[in-house]
Amino acid sequence: MIVPVPSSLSPVLINVKNGEIVHQRILLVYGQAGPKDRDFKSNITVEHHVNNFPSTTWPVFNSHFKSLVHLDPGPNDIKFILDQEPYSSPSTFSPPLTTTITINYIPLLQNPPLHLAILVAKDSNLVIDAPPEKVVNAENNLSSVVAKFRCAAYLVFRLEEEWQPDTISGQKRALRQTAKIHIVKSDFTLKEILDPQRAQQYKPPPGEEPSKKESLYDIFMKALKNYGPPFTDPRDNSDKDNSLQCYVAGLILDSHWDPKMKLIRGHAALGGGDGDIRLGIFGSHATHAWPKYLEEVVNCFQDNTKTDESILANDCGESGTWWRCLGHALTCPHSASEPNNPYPIKPSDENGAHWHRCDVLRFRYHPCFRIPRDPPRNYDNLCPDFWPSDDAILICCNSNISLIELHINDRYKDHFEFIDYFRDNYGDDRNNSNDGNRNRLHDGDVKLSISEIKKRISWNPNDIISIQVIGRNQTENSLNNILKFLDEHQIELPSIGKALKSSMLGNGQGQKFQVIFKKSSEKSSSYLKKVTIKYGSFIDSINFFWSDESVSSIGGKGGHNKYSFTLDKEEKILGIKVRSGWWIDGLMFKTNKKNTEWIGGNGGSLHNLFLPKNYEMIGIFGTKDKLIDGLGIIYQKQ
Repeated sequence: MIVPVPSSLSPVLINVKNGEIVHQRILLVYGQAGPKDRDFKSNITVEHHVNNFPSTTWPVFNSHFKSLVHLDPGPNDIKFILDQEPYSSPSTFSPPLTTTITINYIPLLQNPPLHLAILVAKDSNLVIDAPPEKVVNAENNLSSVVAKFRCAAYLVFRLEEEWQPDTISGQKRALRQTAKIHIVKSDFTLKEILDPQRAQQYKPPPGEEPSKKESLYDIFMKALKNYGPPFTDPRDNSDKDNSLQCYVAGLILDSHWDPKMKLIRGHAALGGGDGDIRLGIFGSHATHAWPKYLEEVVNCFQDNTKTDESILANDCGESGTWWRCLGHALTCPHSASEPNNPYPIKPSDENGAHWHRCDVLRFRYHPCFRIPRDPPRNYDNLCPDFWPSDDAILICCNSNISLIELHINDRYKDHFEFIDYFRDNYGDDRNNSNDGNRNRLHDGDVKLSISEIKKRISWNPNDIISIQVIGRNQTENSLNNILKFLDEHQIELPSIGKALKSSMLGNGQGQKFQVIFKKSSEKSSSYLKKVTIKYGSFIDSINFFWSDESVSSIGGKGGHNKYSFTLDKEEKILGIKVRSGWWIDGLMFKTNKKNTEWIGGNGGSLHNLFLPKNYEMIGIFGTKDKLIDGLGIIYQKQ
């Protein structure tokens, strides 16, 4: 007698529906298969009916499974087949326990991709740290690292791609649209990159002066710019927005564990931006444990081999076994269980495998993570700026604020978030109860009072309270000591009274200056009639000329270019648009009657020194040396 296996054993997909549209090439599919009341192990085979990607096999634990499914653009007919060996016997006939589903993959080509780059020293040996058994199999060479980097990155991001032999599967090499990896050669030697003083975790002995050598981050950034496209863009910075920036994940190939120094040389885990490029870098010391192919993902995440610290790094004591070298940094799935864990790990139980809430808020408005139904975003490159106001701080950001983090002594304590769910999805603010939005004054501005901060965190008198602000355009700015900021930025001017100072842009290490436009004497009829700026790639000097023939000059004597503009008696300066980093790179003045041209260079980040509502600008302040290296404005209530 033929007894068919009950259809209830067939795979059931939980997180994806038939005909669903997705936007990632490698899709995590979670489901159930087999009897739900038996302790068993089995396998799911994933077959692709349309594309030429090889079949892959994924484990089933107690009816639960996870699989990483490769997709091609367009409709993909995917078959999930449960291995019947645990159920079949010679006296039974088992039809295939199969579920077929169509998944539509639409790549979001309108979003900026993540570029992958591997930095190599100019005399690199082109190998990474690896245990002897992997060295024998040549799993430590550059081609192996390229495959590992590609596979690991596809588990998270949409990547820059090109048509070339694909390495995502180890079974059959085929031409596919796959991630491009740039091999970026440095001008620095292996010895220079492995200099202990450049390692992020290097602790100088007592009395040793801090190193003034170029950092690993600077070395990587310089190599990208020397490499050329896609890491260089000839357009003027002032014409750009942050949605068009180049996002790069950078792997330092030549990182090396030094067991005598207990130091990972050639390694730094840092991120930041420089003009067109947003770069995150990290060393290759744990790459030996990464999967090269999708077929290796399960084994790599299950590999409980202990790290031999005589040849391999146990980074921060958190990589004691090989599967921990992957950890949750990639938000990759456990296939269904962790080493020594006999039960399946469901998505709801993956404690520790989640992004921190603050990271999620950063990603919410990031151009790399846009989906088609998201409303249009303002991706200008203006940074958030700070303005003191009695016992509160006004935070202004032209593109709106998504997150304010609160730190005590440089450690995260709490945050305010500004996620307008209904505005994002329906164009209005109905039922919006997010805890940060009640602080919002109007679009782009947030008022954060000291009393509000005290409700969220408690601190001791000697603690330093700082805030980190992230705009929806992915710009960031920090205020390192809010109580000191409020105290130092409220001033008393003779015959004018109480006034306020904005935050100062630039490094602020030169000689202090202050220029007041508003005359203290009511009898004086003198007014500001002309401003002259000398500049090159930076602002060298600013000269103010009054109608009574008096002059205020700030800055040095350099600058091969000169720009002047005049003001009439009724004309007032309302604000200054500024690009700044270590110095004041460039600026543009705005009056109640006109805007000047852009004056100076286009480096640094862009800021608006434009007043909050109901205030008037009465002067500027800052610091000067050979160049203007600090600039802010002085203002008071109208």
